[in-house]
Amino acid sequence: MKRPSNTDASSSPASERGRPRGFDIDEVTQAAGRIFWEQGYHATSIETLCQSTGLFRGSLYSAFGDKHGLLVAAFSQYAEGAVARLKERLSAEGSPQETLREALLHYTRVAAKLSERHGCFITNAAIEMLPADETVRSHVEATLHRIATQLAAAVVRGQQAGEFNPSLDEQAVSTYLLCMIQGLRVLGKVNTREQDLVAVVDLTLRALV
Repeated sequence: MKRPSNTDASSSPASERGRPRGFDIDEVTQAAGRIFWEQGYHATSIETLCQSTGLFRGSLYSAFGDKHGLLVAAFSQYAEGAVARLKERLSAEGSPQETLREALLHYTRVAAKLSERHGCFITNAAIEMLPADETVRSHVEATLHRIATQLAAAVVRGQQAGEFNPSLDEQAVSTYLLCMIQGLRVLGKVNTREQDLVAVVDLTLRALV
């Protein structure tokens, strides 16, 4: 998405107010999310966001309220995708144990590459913004709850199929799995080998049978 070259945002009052909504809000949110993911919230300037989205300051403010509103929108968009992808993996063909293992192995593959990237957007936002930011806190908590709900449902399916220990509390197990997933992301940032992370997944699944 390119910024118009014939308009100078610093010299035109009209441009400072922002041009009319004529852009893809999802595309802009995604572009801003990548910057927040790479740099963090506090290190990201409005100028950088304008450059990455192709919009003027006034347009961003008009669409999102302020920089914080843009962060919340970017987080929500990322979270929706993360939850949807997890649900899709857990709903794939195969036994409940196989589908859960494959879903968890996805996180090992991602984690093994995190030393080359910037970690998980959800985790990064939680570390940088909490506990002070109550708005972000509510979004992080809601997202983690939705992820845990998907994991709990996978555990129940495994219990019903006779593959997991029926005496296990699915809510406790889902929290355990959520902690494990977040731990994988941390280990991935310190160049842990993927095969070591796979061993963690297999050990985790053995605890469920």
